[in-house]
Formats: sequence, structure tokens, C-alpha cells
Amino acid sequence: MFIGWLKFGDVADLTKIAEDVGWLLDGYHVKLMMMHSPHLCYGAYEDGELVGAVMAAEFETSAMIKYFMVKPTHQKQGIGKRLFATLFGVLKEEHPSLYLHANPALESFFQGYGFTSIMEVGRYLNVGKVPPFSFTNAQAKELDSGNFDATIRKIDYETFGEDRMEFMMDEMERNSSLKFALPNGFQHSSVINSRGVYLGPWQCREGFEEESEKMMQGVLYFRGLKKVLADIPMDNKNAVALFEKYHFQQKGIFIHMCYGEPRNIKFENIYAFSL
Repeated sequence: MFIGWLKFGDVADLTKIAEDVGWLLDGYHVKLMMMHSPHLCYGAYEDGELVGAVMAAEFETSAMIKYFMVKPTHQKQGIGKRLFATLFGVLKEEHPSLYLHANPALESFFQGYGFTSIMEVGRYLNVGKVPPFSFTNAQAKELDSGNFDATIRKIDYETFGEDRMEFMMDEMERNSSLKFALPNGFQHSSVINSRGVYLGPWQCREGFEEESEKMMQGVLYFRGLKKVLADIPMDNKNAVALFEKYHFQQKGIFIHMCYGEPRNIKFENIYAFSL
């Protein structure tokens, strides 16, 4: 068994492993992580075949761990432990804070490395069944703000307390990106596969719920009847209520977990996490 850095040529194999383990993986996002932090993207190889992976994206002070998975035929062989220990050993020396969204079955595994469970993250899905609402050209024009970059820079910093723009802006420059901005919030969505759309990142300042609803109507209007998927912090009751109002259904749960220095993240601003 060999642990080494992932290559762009591994994306197809990564996608297959993700399908086998039931993990949502987007090829664009994976390649972006390899471009920004190639030294934080590890694969496990057996006789040249990719059998597992773990990756991270780094920001100003923190890092986000993603896509930790092992091929079903190679699980319970210690491969996941070797992969995670390799990445974790690098990250804890370079970043004061780490975070991830864990499958509940792996919560105790991450706790063994010192991660603390913060809150549940709900995966919500809408399959085109929405309540009737009125949406006009004037509303569409209002959402098409020319100040998107400035708005996201300001609000994302308020929410996370660090500069995350280098990675974030590239994440939202896909051919399929749909971006909205209002004075107190921004929203991004993109097509991730033939079946649907991922909604996120989406942030809006607490107290401006009417702006969040305008953006919800906008994405449902412009995305038509595609399946829309989002991961939302369950402690944000306004976000949960809005998704349920527009007939999203909860389809899964993750655990937001953190390691290292405490961070004052404003989860009340987060309506949907990045992929």
C-alpha cells in the first residue's frame, strides 16, 4: 500500500469510489482543491490502483477536510487511518483550526484525533415540487448585482472571520454558476451532475430574512425543475424554516466538527455550506 499525492488523472477513479460509498463528489471541485493545495490531497494506491483518498482546502488560518473515503472492498484494513493520519499530521502543524463534515458513523473516529462535534448539518433536497410564488423581471434584475465580489468578500469575512476569497472565487466561476447578491447576502449554485444542482455557498446576515427568501425564489425560478441539493446548519432555524417552506426534504445528516483553536463562526448567517 502506497500513500501519495493525488493526480488529475485520478478524478475518474475518485468519482467511482464516491459513487460506491454514497458520497457526493464533484469533479470540478476536486480538481480545484488539487490546484490550490496539491500537497494536501492524498490517495492510497494498491498495485497502482486508487483505493482511497482524503483532501483539504486551506484558507487564511483554517483548513477544510473533504472527500475522506475508502473503496468498499478495502475498508476495515487500516487504509483510512493511514490516509487521515498523513493529512492530519501536515494540517495540524500549518493551520490553527481545522473543520470537516463527518458521516455520523465516523464521529468517534474523528473525536479520537481531538475533533469536537459542533452541530448537525442537514442535507436537504428539492425535486421540483415548490409552492406557488410570484417572481418578476424586476426581482430578477435586483438579484443580478454587479457588486457580487465585494458583497461576498465582506459577508464571508463577517461569517468566518478570515480571508477565504482565493479559493471561494474560483469555486464560483464554473460555466454553470448562478450568482445572486443583495445588500446583506449572496448565493451561488451550480450544476454538479446530470441530475441536479448544488446550492451553496449561501450566506445572509441575520435579520434580513426577506433577502434570503428572494434568493430562494430566484434559484428555484431559474433552475427550473432540476433537483436542488443543499447542506445547511441545523442550528440556523431561519434557514431550516425557509427550506421547509419551499418543500425541501431532509435526506441526510452530517456532523460539523472542529479541531484546534475555537472559531467564532456566525452559523446564523449560513443558509448553505460550500460543496
